Amino acid sequence: MAEREIPDAAQRQRALDAATSFIVQAPAGSGKTTLLAQRFVSLLAIVERPEEILAITFTKKAAAEMRHRVLAMLDTDTPAAHAVRQRAQTRGWDIQANPNVLKIQTIDSFALEIASQTPQLDMSTGMRITEQAEPYYEAAVDALLQRLHRRDATAPVIAEF
Repeated sequence: MAEREIPDAAQRQRALDAATSFIVQAPAGSGKTTLLAQRFVSLLAIVERPEEILAITFTKKAAAEMRHRVLAMLDTDTPAAHAVRQRAQTRGWDIQANPNVLKIQTIDSFALEIASQTPQLDMSTGMRITEQAEPYYEAAVDALLQRLHRRDATAPVIAEF
């Protein structure tokens, strides 16, 4: 039985080119996660450290699935997997023992990571991701509008909006 031809095989191959960027849009079940995992593996073959690559998803489930697929691809007998394993060995990466070096995370966890590295923010209360953001939105709007009634340098700008 002949293998099914993939109509967009050329586009999928182009998406693996590390020298270019792509937006992948396709319906559910079309292979987006597999393609992104393949791209992640191809990038692992050229970076100095795995942490240089960032894959962002919307859900924890999608991030876990992506991580699982990348790790599974690294265990295969393909040229890309061989290249990554060789690079990992020469650079002392231990991806299988420490898969957290793969930066595959949700957009929320990425934003939290960036915010926690921002020295201007008051970190005394700590930060966390929440599913119930409305009270925080309301507090932010209240704090912004309070600036209109103070001698805040930003009040004229705020008043324009």
